Amino acid sequence: MASAFWTLEDGRGFARRWTGMKNMLELICEELKDLDGAELFYDYLKEFIYREDEGDIYNGFGGFIRNGENIMFNFDLRTFTPENRKFFWEAAQKALAKVKVQNEEKNWWIDYALTTLLDMHKRINKGEDPMALNHMTIVKPKPNEKVGPGWK
Repeated sequence: MASAFWTLEDGRGFARRWTGMKNMLELICEELKDLDGAELFYDYLKEFIYREDEGDIYNGFGGFIRNGENIMFNFDLRTFTPENRKFFWEAAQKALAKVKVQNEEKNWWIDYALTTLLDMHKRINKGEDPMALNHMTIVKPKPNEKVGPGWK
């Protein structure tokens, strides 16, 4: 059952178990750190990476506890700057390409998840109805919140 949710640019949701989101975020951040200009966004997002070897503890509902603070895998891409969203999608595409090149049977699920995420993004760019492919039963309204680096 899904326990972590990412809201995309048109309000549709992408959902997975927390472990899937954890692994996807690790792969995306791995690619993000090598993108020119994405350093500050990488520094921001890497704080959402679960590190059991550093004492992080799964919280039981889609995130983890680090130093007494609950950190959730949920975020709304619309709260990031347009430039950071561009970096996110580029890193996701690079992560998928790397998974496909590795072509390991054990990674079928991450291939599927990244492919689905990027398919959603393609559908957003085409102006498709968000409910045509949405892991939530609603389209979330646009937030007023702005998070991460780059906002002025």
